[in-house]
Amino acid sequence: MNKKAEQFKKFLDERKVTAFQMEEIADDPQNTVAFRSFIAVEGQQLPTMLIVDDSVFSIIRVQIAPQVLKEDNADALLKLANTQNMTYKPFKLFFDGSGDLILDTCMVAENDGLEGEAVYRMFNVIIGYLNDNYRNIMKAVWR
Repeated sequence: MNKKAEQFKKFLDERKVTAFQMEEIADDPQNTVAFRSFIAVEGQQLPTMLIVDDSVFSIIRVQIAPQVLKEDNADALLKLANTQNMTYKPFKLFFDGSGDLILDTCMVAENDGLEGEAVYRMFNVIIGYLNDNYRNIMKAVWR
């Protein structure tokens, strides 16, 4: 396990946080570890994970809506994502290869410098953003 993952696991253990499932990615040269959980927004459980590896980057990733990008809504949804990306600095919205709407937040941390408190502060920022914007995002998705 990489040092950042060890540090975050220690943070979770010390605070007796059980909301995350840890998964070490086998045969990965970057020693990637994913901490999986969910964020509750508007009655929905959004799959969430913290991805940490040997690079200086760690990512908080939230799946906002699965398989929503279609030919008939692509223009509107891509415009929505672009507008959100220009408006909100800490995260980026994008669509993956399956058409899932994803929110990514990139955190910079040296291999031994991922602080659990900083991660939790960023989770609070993401939760605030989703509470303020999820309903409007989903209105655009289901038009």
